[in-house]
Amino acid sequence: MLGAILTRLADGRFHSGEALGEALGVSRAAIWKTLKRLEEQGYPLQRVRGKGYRVPRGACLLDPAVIRAQLPAALSERWQWHLHQQVDSTNAEAQRSLLPGAPHPLVVLAEQQVAGRGRRGRPWSSPYGQNIYLSVVEPVSGGAHGLEGLSLLVGLCLVQSLEDVGYRGCQLKWPNDVLLNGAKLAGVLLEISGDLTGEALVVIGVGVNVLMEAADGVDQAWTSLYRTGQSAPLDRNQLVAAFLLRLAPAMEIFRAEGFAPFRDAWQQRDAWAGQQVRVVSGAHEQLGVAAGVTTRGALLLQQEQGVQEISGGEVSLRLNNAT
Repeated sequence: MLGAILTRLADGRFHSGEALGEALGVSRAAIWKTLKRLEEQGYPLQRVRGKGYRVPRGACLLDPAVIRAQLPAALSERWQWHLHQQVDSTNAEAQRSLLPGAPHPLVVLAEQQVAGRGRRGRPWSSPYGQNIYLSVVEPVSGGAHGLEGLSLLVGLCLVQSLEDVGYRGCQLKWPNDVLLNGAKLAGVLLEISGDLTGEALVVIGVGVNVLMEAADGVDQAWTSLYRTGQSAPLDRNQLVAAFLLRLAPAMEIFRAEGFAPFRDAWQQRDAWAGQQVRVVSGAHEQLGVAAGVTTRGALLLQQEQGVQEISGGEVSLRLNNAT
């Protein structure tokens, strides 16, 4: 019933509980109970006495059929599609969904994650129906070496897809975050499966804050597309389709040429270019000026003694004036 209610509310206007009940053939009390549960989970639902209920225009539940209809047939049919109401994480579910002996590219979506993870195991706030929790499984060659620069490429595809639908000002923080107005909007988490030295599969995990208004336990500045107030789509199906339209052709180029063809586009959106930063790896810390990235996706750190190349892994990049 929730999907049917949100479909009615997706025009961004107020609808009374009575009108919704009549349209869906249920009682007004049933509408109230359904929306109350959603509201308690932090969904941006407006309730006004005498007017009824309203959600942000375009807000909806995820629907693979709607997403696939926005993709070319060859692309839609490339992946096996999985949608879950709740999982621990889409990356973990993608790993479990791989077919032994004949793995196939996958798209795994979820309305909610109960153990969503960011980089270095940090929790990722994952309330029901508000954000994009997506994992895409793709083949890669060269094992772990073949992933150099891939997290940067995925972040670039995210920013470009948001630009495609009308969002402005999104930037990239090395190696795997998307920022808007200096706050985290989206993140990328890559995990490899199979031969770490040869043919393998990469699980590309993507999280995008879309409708979220509050987040418990998040220890950094964050934002969502809804909070920005920009007049661009909040339809998560459209946003997923736009991202996949960017990712698929980029992956073909990446397999043949690596990250090098995407370096300039990434650097044009580098949020911390020219700024004093700290590179933290365990107890070790380096200071310098962020000076872009290499053709392999390594960070260039300008120091008094010269330019250092910093690879990913367990490295954390922070502004020098941040805690």
